[in-house]
Amino acid sequence: MKILLVIFTPYQTVQMQIAALASYLRQSGIEVSYSEYYIFTDESFEKHQEQVREDLLKEQPDIVAFSTYDMNYHYTLDCARFVKDFNPNIKTIAGGHTASVVPFEFMDYDCIDFIGKGEGEETLKELSNALENNLPLNNIKGLYWRNESGEVIVNEARPLIEALDTLPFIDRDIVAYQHSKIDYLPFLMGRGCPYKCDYCGNEAIKDLAPNSNAWSRYRCPEHVIEELLLCREKHDFKYVFFYDDVFCLKLDWLRKFKELYKKHFPNIPYICLLRPEMAQDERRMKLLAESGCMEVHMGVESGSFAYRKKMLGRHMSNEVILRACDNIKKYGMRINAFLMVGMPDESCLDILKSLFFIFKINPSSIQTGIFYPLKGTPSYDYCEKNNLINWDKRKKLVVYSYDTALNVNIFKRYFIIASKWILSSMPVIRRFNFSMVPLFFKIQYRLWYLKKIDYTS
Repeated sequence: MKILLVIFTPYQTVQMQIAALASYLRQSGIEVSYSEYYIFTDESFEKHQEQVREDLLKEQPDIVAFSTYDMNYHYTLDCARFVKDFNPNIKTIAGGHTASVVPFEFMDYDCIDFIGKGEGEETLKELSNALENNLPLNNIKGLYWRNESGEVIVNEARPLIEALDTLPFIDRDIVAYQHSKIDYLPFLMGRGCPYKCDYCGNEAIKDLAPNSNAWSRYRCPEHVIEELLLCREKHDFKYVFFYDDVFCLKLDWLRKFKELYKKHFPNIPYICLLRPEMAQDERRMKLLAESGCMEVHMGVESGSFAYRKKMLGRHMSNEVILRACDNIKKYGMRINAFLMVGMPDESCLDILKSLFFIFKINPSSIQTGIFYPLKGTPSYDYCEKNNLINWDKRKKLVVYSYDTALNVNIFKRYFIIASKWILSSMPVIRRFNFSMVPLFFKIQYRLWYLKKIDYTS
């Protein structure tokens, strides 16, 4: 069997979930290829039709497996229809966030044969084996499928893979083109996040598995270092970027990691993500700095504590965030702050509070997004219940950083967009770092003229 992995995405970056899935399938003896198609707001699948045809002719897959999220939903369905028109014998399966959260929004269409709900490695391996050997499908956990009468059958839920150290290292060859364009090493040590934020996709899928209490999992430090050493033999990189939602939950783990990382990578710094509650612990910040961390990415989201607590499920106080930032700076690490604007029931005053609070924090850099309601999250349910979603706008948006998908008047819309850019540019303005101005215009040129969001350069 041969599987063609497909994703429609606005972001040119290293798709770690694709690399992990490909590695597991290839280790299982399954032939795998990968196609990545770049999308942009107000475009349609027709733009990619000929390239998809060429890829199908070249790869001759038995299964086309789509990686889904809310913004590529319509592209995925249009492509699946095209695949079926091209060759009805090719099987199609959708997995990932959106397919897992709302499987029947895909299974309602004949162009989708299967849904893989939850983690996809074992489901896709077992499905490939069953199709190749004409075996029954009813024992494949995590699978949605149709019987001979067309009825959708929902199999038993797939448990999470708890022992991550048993999985193969991710297959970076399948994303070699994207990898070749970056000077850092993207890396994942674990899976899942233990925190509950109302707007986050993690919150939508963490309870799908029967062993959901094991949602947040990490590899042992020795296994992480082993993969890093292998990467150093094959790739040149200036630093490591740990993509994990939360880095180093346990201090004992971090102490061992520090010892090993400094031994093998004394001159290669790294970037990681932390919660403010964790960063207020000086012991953790000291260990991070001593192990080589140069920058911490941290979610602030809103400068209004009342709004953040009520609407986002983030209960840390502003004082906790300030203490966390002080600790990060104390040990010589930079701060990249994440913020959102345009959230449901967020007032202009709330946004102004974010502006004043972020000025007080004074991070090294800021990434500001515009809220987008993700299916399966409490925030999406609230927006839907209160008729806050502009469905036409939501359908067209494939990048949620440049416009709002909510019903707002024209003044509020442009206030949200302006606030997004003001917040993101505050470190530049505050430090008078006008050397970054050319970079700003370079990003805008790529975004609006080339219609590409390139995170690899």
